[in-house]
Amino acid sequence: MRVLPIVAVFLLLVSLVSAGELSDFYFHSGPRAGTLTSAAPLPLYDADPQHLWNRLFAAFYIRPRVIPANDGEPEFIRYEGGDVIEFLAWGKTEYWSSEDVFAKINPLLDEFLDQHGTALIGDPLKRALFQHDVWAVYDHLIGLNIRRLGDKPTRDRRTLLCDKLAHMVKQLALSADELNALPDTYTLAVKSGAWDSQHEFDASRNYLPSGLLENRDEWVEIDFHQPKVSSDISARFITLHARSLRGRSYYRIFYRFPEGRQQVLDYLKRLDENGIDWKQAANNGFVRMGNDVPQIPVGTEVVLLQFMMSLDNELRPTPTKVVESFQFRAYANLDGAIEPPTNTGVGVNVLDYRLKRHLLFDNYKHGGLEREPEAMPQYRVAIDGNSYKAPDWGFADKTVLFQQCVDCHMSRNLDRLGVASIPSIIHSGGFDAGAQMGVVHPVEPGNEHIRGERVAKYKSHEEGFRRLLEFLDE
Repeated sequence: MRVLPIVAVFLLLVSLVSAGELSDFYFHSGPRAGTLTSAAPLPLYDADPQHLWNRLFAAFYIRPRVIPANDGEPEFIRYEGGDVIEFLAWGKTEYWSSEDVFAKINPLLDEFLDQHGTALIGDPLKRALFQHDVWAVYDHLIGLNIRRLGDKPTRDRRTLLCDKLAHMVKQLALSADELNALPDTYTLAVKSGAWDSQHEFDASRNYLPSGLLENRDEWVEIDFHQPKVSSDISARFITLHARSLRGRSYYRIFYRFPEGRQQVLDYLKRLDENGIDWKQAANNGFVRMGNDVPQIPVGTEVVLLQFMMSLDNELRPTPTKVVESFQFRAYANLDGAIEPPTNTGVGVNVLDYRLKRHLLFDNYKHGGLEREPEAMPQYRVAIDGNSYKAPDWGFADKTVLFQQCVDCHMSRNLDRLGVASIPSIIHSGGFDAGAQMGVVHPVEPGNEHIRGERVAKYKSHEEGFRRLLEFLDE
């Protein structure tokens, strides 16, 4: 019997670790269900968990959460994060500014920069994703310094990290042609055959509409209504989601009514003519619907599609076709009643799919998307993630993602029912976000790029991005 050398055995074992198989790294039951078993790196960017890119990713995207003792259960730690799209940090998070985290991250950044870490992986898609991961860390840290949070030693630590992160972002950058050649992952998801093509108000189906990006007779892409405005303020017309992520993602929004496109167009026209309380809107600085607002039809479907932004090798913010999330709402009723049954219990079915690197890098399996659990507690950073008022670990009574969805999109207590539960149908972000500009309108054919271009312009004027350029000029 031949005995393999130790090194050969090690390499053989590493080769057997598939980036598409992460089950062993997670708890599947109990109070830790859905979280990582440890802070150890995952085999995401390379099959070897100890690859430098994996070690860096783990340092940035895995963090401990101490769960205090309760009801006789002892204190324990949940390791949050892993293969997630959000950087786990609210606006007042101090974790990433601590000396302990600095001591862990700083040597890894030096290792990457000193040993030409960019050259370790040449795949353009992985480079784009990794740049995006690093960019989020930079934005968080520089944002804290812009607000001058913390004492001088803390700010100095952040500055040192931001300098190194900025150089990483630059080194990982692809050319404009390479970014344009990145895959259209929504189309790949549809072609994968992993998703149901019909919803039929059955939330157990993993529904992904095949005609979303092409079938204009059914799906209507919408944009904020805007009159002729100067180019100086056009960058204000971006979604609240994109603003919350500081322009590292852009969003496209689609509506489908039961009778097709014309029903959507007629409804938006009627809403514009009879649905807005303009006097109240003028007084408050944002659009408010009137008491007799025309109602959306039962059966309305809404999609919020999130795409990744990148920086090219000229450091220009650039939209890509890589989907980060697909969020879907289908209205079975408009009054928040429990009948007919829905997976929220308030008349609307909610589906939420997120990009998973281990799937995307495994021959675009499922188009890189995976459905999010509906009732599993999880730490998420979404709207207002940059607010200095936001807590570090999210809202204690809303740790289930669906509760957060319902509060925004179908809540009797907040009088958000029917059309009032679709914030995107009017531009209501207030003066700082472009002022009141009324009811949305359909995106014209050939103008589908407008969302990404507008976010790119917004990002290019953002203070944190200007600081990034300054680090690279020094």
